[in-house]
Amino acid sequence: MADTTFADRPDLEVDPVLKHSLREAKFILGVWLACFAWTCTYCYLYGYVSHEPKPGVSVVAIGELVGPLESFNRDPATALETPLDLGIPGWVFYGILLPWIACVLVSIWYCLFFFVEDDLGVDVTEAGGTPYGD
Repeated sequence: MADTTFADRPDLEVDPVLKHSLREAKFILGVWLACFAWTCTYCYLYGYVSHEPKPGVSVVAIGELVGPLESFNRDPATALETPLDLGIPGWVFYGILLPWIACVLVSIWYCLFFFVEDDLGVDVTEAGGTPYGD
């Protein structure tokens, strides 16, 4: 029998539960990827005092790979300034805590206004049958 795809069978319909779950999975993955990229980039750029390797270390400097990063080098005296007087460094607040708060708020919004609750049908055990059709 030849391999057929879903596109070859117009008589088949996509299950709405599958369609909704794929849409929701794509949304969640997109939010996760955005927060991951923000956290890694921000914490790398603002978490280090200097982006150049210490003398005597035999690694390639990141500045040689992506260009000069001098504008991100921080003064060691102000490296641990705390925004909002919370007692944590600014790069931790803006790189970790802020995306975490944003994810919680987006999750609440998503569950309240975007999430679709699908009808899964009748439970066979409640209808008097067995789950395996015995």
